[in-house]
Amino acid sequence: MESAAITTTGNAGLASGSGSIVLEGDVEWIYIDYHASAPATTDVTIAYSSTPPGGNILAVSNSATDALYFPRATCVNNAASAITNSFTKFPVWGPVSISVAQCDALASAVTVYIGYSRD
Repeated sequence: MESAAITTTGNAGLASGSGSIVLEGDVEWIYIDYHASAPATTDVTIAYSSTPPGGNILAVSNSATDALYFPRATCVNNAASAITNSFTKFPVWGPVSISVAQCDALASAVTVYIGYSRD
């Protein structure tokens, strides 16, 4: 498990911050722990830092409720068509970006914990 505490700066409801975690393995779970004073407008995005593959691993909008997530990627066939009801873990082999927006200016506004496995 790895974690990062993100400090936000700026005006109330508009403060933002970012950080990153370096991982090598498959994302098993993500726990988002919000500061007790974080507003319910807070957005948290956890994404690949570089491409490929790029894209979001998890995006939570307008929340300040601590929660545990098990994000999964949709599988596709060799023609890039989605396979119905088929999901897999997100593979990571480098930095994962964590962005916080629409928060208040807070030290450790959001702490993100990422559990991962190395196969």
